Amino acid sequence: MKQFKTLLGLTAICAGLFGVSSCAVNDEWNYEVAHRLAAPAQMIERPIEVGPFVLTSFERMYERGEPATLYIAAEDNNEAIHSGALYNPTPKNPVGLHLASKDKADNLAYLARPCQYSGLSIKDGDCNNYWGVNKYNPEVLAALNEAMDGMKKRYSITSFHLVGYDDAATIVSLLAVDRSDVLSIRTVAGEFDEEVLSPIMPQLCNVPQHHFTGGQDQVTPSAHLQEHLQKLGQCDCVDHTFIQEASHDAGWVDKWPELLKSGTPKCYVAPEPDFQLIDTPEPIYSPRIGIEKK
Repeated sequence: MKQFKTLLGLTAICAGLFGVSSCAVNDEWNYEVAHRLAAPAQMIERPIEVGPFVLTSFERMYERGEPATLYIAAEDNNEAIHSGALYNPTPKNPVGLHLASKDKADNLAYLARPCQYSGLSIKDGDCNNYWGVNKYNPEVLAALNEAMDGMKKRYSITSFHLVGYDDAATIVSLLAVDRSDVLSIRTVAGEFDEEVLSPIMPQLCNVPQHHFTGGQDQVTPSAHLQEHLQKLGQCDCVDHTFIQEASHDAGWVDKWPELLKSGTPKCYVAPEPDFQLIDTPEPIYSPRIGIEKK
């Protein structure tokens, strides 16, 4: 779906940011952008070692024993290296993190995907196994699941509301079906991989969800969402909002606080019928007349 642009001169930096061996393509500018967005929102960076990965998380947790809103990062497919075999999935414009920074939820986190901002905890590992066509690998989903389990334990979180921008829409859909503690999902300019999601459509239909799509989006246009909704079928748990002036990566951040006022998604429940009691007269009993005892 997305065109990979060739960028000459992009520096591949393989560094052990957290004392581990890393094969990640780590753009220092992308890392700085993420910190500048997270800091004003009091979201603190925390490395999470799960499986072969060191996942980067930005977190703000105030209320124990309550749900958390978790934003999952998108993969940036627009930064190909001229070899065509390796590209940097760390977003230059982390829209998902920018949206999270506008969220006033007491418990809030942004979880990066494997090899974004940080690398692998195994020597000579290959990040290509977890990017691009491999981004929905079971190993990737297992790592995200483990990171969420760790958040629950660390902060006594009860459950999650998931938010996914771009291809993270597919990720949050998979996680919602895989876990019993996901209360809802929201997607922004979502990319839905129908081949990946096809087996779980019946279960996904029962997850409270709200999808936001933009009228100027040329990457994942509203027709893409409509196709996904048609494949979901008739669901009482699905809602969507069309923002005419929004494109794929612009027009969302400023509107996000207002869009959040709609609340977390819920399934539609038909109202109870309004029955009216009808007064009925008491039955009148009269003795039998004309019958003699024999």
